[in-house]
Amino acid sequence: MNRLTRTLSITAASLLALTLAACTGSPRPEDAAAHGADGYPVTVTSCGTDYTYDRAPERVLLGAPGIVRTLDALGVADSAIGYTLSDYAVEGLDEFPNLTVTSADYTPSREFLISAQPDLFLSNDEQQLLGDGAASVDDLGAIPANLYVLGDYCVDAPAQSTLDVVYDDIEHLGAIYNVPDSAASLVEELKARVTAATAPLSFEADFTAGAVTIFDGKVYALGGSYYAAILHALGLTNGFADLDSNWSEITPEAVLASDLDVILVTSPEADATGAVEAASELFANAPAAQHGRIVAIDDTAFQSVGVAIVDVIEETAAQLAVR
Repeated sequence: MNRLTRTLSITAASLLALTLAACTGSPRPEDAAAHGADGYPVTVTSCGTDYTYDRAPERVLLGAPGIVRTLDALGVADSAIGYTLSDYAVEGLDEFPNLTVTSADYTPSREFLISAQPDLFLSNDEQQLLGDGAASVDDLGAIPANLYVLGDYCVDAPAQSTLDVVYDDIEHLGAIYNVPDSAASLVEELKARVTAATAPLSFEADFTAGAVTIFDGKVYALGGSYYAAILHALGLTNGFADLDSNWSEITPEAVLASDLDVILVTSPEADATGAVEAASELFANAPAAQHGRIVAIDDTAFQSVGVAIVDVIEETAAQLAVR
């Protein structure tokens, strides 16, 4: 999944210096029954490193505010103490009074991380612990705190392209918090929601789609991870699957040459209506524009990830079903 829509709103220059990718799926945690009566210790792998939990996390720092929704769906939101990327408005945060430790930074500083004293940093991008002035994995270890990167969104590794990336996260969190039954129920609920949302859709087998963002007069193709997973769930062929990276700057002509039947568009500078209007004008000769199949997607969902990705599928499917 591309984090372009998030990081461009911070600084375009810093985003373009990053090379983002998502890592391969980490092994499933061992069944809690193999451990003590309380399910601990349990070891979960994230971005190639094994992290052992002796108890459920109690001071969890989130890489973005919306991540709390997935913890809430698992019944463990009270463990979250705060988040980075506080400038991103997410509705409903007032329902979680424990979220008092916040930073507007995308990459939390070492000082902020140490002062927060988390026992888990629940990130949506390993890049949050890289870069000048950023806290590091070593800093987490010194606290000590564990790391879990949602979506296996790790550096220098291939992106996943199905919703298994969401379901795996929930199962891993179920092991970390020793709530496997809640995790299994939530996964089944999300799968049922996806099935219900996509049932009315009946695209032809060769229908192609692509996700783009338009920022500062430039067009970026979003080819990987959650974007690919959403297209897969909708029954569409990813027109940008052959890109070498999860996001790439491309020309409007390249989008037109892809002959996309559906275009998903997000722009950090526009609301849903504005994003669709801009894309419809720019790609007026694309089949997607000619048939009214340009749909705006909520960029905050791609920081929140988890259950928010299923929200995007439901909203997108509902719009496509009537076009």
